[in-house]
Amino acid sequence: MRCAPAFLLLPLAAAAAALGGCAQEGPFPSLAVRPAERQYAEEARREPTAPLALPDDPAVAERVAALAAEARRGEGEFNQAYGAAAALAARAGAAGSDLWSEAQQALSRAAAARGRTTAALADLDAFAVEQAGTGKLSDSDLARLRSATAEVQALADSQAERVDRLEASLSRG
Repeated sequence: MRCAPAFLLLPLAAAAAALGGCAQEGPFPSLAVRPAERQYAEEARREPTAPLALPDDPAVAERVAALAAEARRGEGEFNQAYGAAAALAARAGAAGSDLWSEAQQALSRAAAARGRTTAALADLDAFAVEQAGTGKLSDSDLARLRSATAEVQALADSQAERVDRLEASLSRG
């Protein structure tokens, strides 16, 4: 890389120095601490206060309990349909046989029986989002909601796994 000759740099340096002295005179913003900055600094020094504990909302507990109960009813329906499908799958013959077709239909009924549980899970998720948006959820209501969601999610996951296993066993048959 070539450097510029010194005779070119001298005029550029002189022009830059001259421009530095061309600032306008007049009122410039003060560099003193502004009132808002002072207030921010005071707030940062204050001891944090614990948020007020929110009271439990009986409506939240009632809705969470109702949705969890709905999911458990769905689990009962699923178990009944799954038991019938598993029994047929155990006896199913070769793919395309009459018993295999009956087992496939029973498997479809078991998969459809998951609907009540998955609907309860979706409703529980929507309710959780709605409650989070209000910002008025007590610690125990939040714990209740999380616990119910985990329980119902476990039911839905278990149902999906059992249907998948039964479907895989029929596809090998």
